[in-house]
Formats: sequence, structure tokens, C-alpha cells
Amino acid sequence: MLAQFTSLGRLAAGIFASTAVIGLIIGFAAQNTISNLIAGVLIAITQPIRIGDRISFEDREGRVTDITLSYTFIDPGDGSQVVVPNQLLVQGIVHNHSGADSKA
Repeated sequence: MLAQFTSLGRLAAGIFASTAVIGLIIGFAAQNTISNLIAGVLIAITQPIRIGDRISFEDREGRVTDITLSYTFIDPGDGSQVVVPNQLLVQGIVHNHSGADSKA
């Protein structure tokens, strides 16, 4: 709408260009966050792991204590807690030792 006025044409073009650049910057900055959210939704729908399952992921093994949209929390049994981004779980190989029985 601003481009219809000749004196505001350059201003409108500058605003639109700045908005596009800012959108690209925000998109690249939020790429990992968005990937984690999408991976969290995939985990929630497909349920390859559930709270209470004993899993192995990379060099870690433990019981799943919580699954959020962004992260999965694993208790290795040594008093610590491992926080794994869901994007890594979806991309990697997870060995679920519990199988269909979540009490194993």
C-alpha cells in the first residue's frame, strides 16, 4: 500500500527488504528449536519410547524419566540426569530394552 505513493515507494521497498532479511535471520536462528519441536511431536505420535522405558542412546543407557516437546530426560542410575534433544533421538539409533513392557 505504501508503494502506491511515489514519495514513499523507496521507504516501502526498504521496509519490505528489511523485513525479509529479519525473517531469514530469525528462521536460521530458530532452526534447531523448530527441529526439536517437530521431533517431539513425532516421538509423541509414534511413541518409540515412553516414560519408564530403559533405553540406550549413543554411549548412554538409562531409564526415561520425562519426554517434553524439546527434550527427553534419561536417568542413568548414578544420580545424574542426561538431557537429550529430541532431534538427536529422532536422527539417531535408540535401543529400547523395555520393548512392549514398560516395566522391564
